[in-house]
Amino acid sequence: MRSSFRIVGLAAVLFIASSAQAHSRGFAWFFAHSKPHGACSGQHVVATYYFSGRRTASGQAFNSGGYTAAHRTLPFGSQVTVTNPDNGRSVTVVINDRGPFTHGVTLDLAHGAARAIGMHGTQWVCMN
Repeated sequence: MRSSFRIVGLAAVLFIASSAQAHSRGFAWFFAHSKPHGACSGQHVVATYYFSGRRTASGQAFNSGGYTAAHRTLPFGSQVTVTNPDNGRSVTVVINDRGPFTHGVTLDLAHGAARAIGMHGTQWVCMN
């Protein structure tokens, strides 16, 4: 009985360790191991998403479930259609914040927009 608990416990520890390692790879790993794919009528860009914030750079309250995004240079109020090439789902977001400030990442979507297109992490998307 005790040995089966040890085996289950060891399996759980190994699963948690490998899962944490997969999530800690970071942007350098992403850019080294991924390329844009699928048809895109606009431009392939890298997108991330975020959950929290108080106010956006435009002065609006941040809504994690909203269809908004941050972009470094597009004017506030610009509408951008973002498509997930993995499943073809798309959403139109309004630019209301500045960022992301990570080299190579173009869009930072509110969690609601990322969820709407089935995005689960940093990934290439099509931006129109």
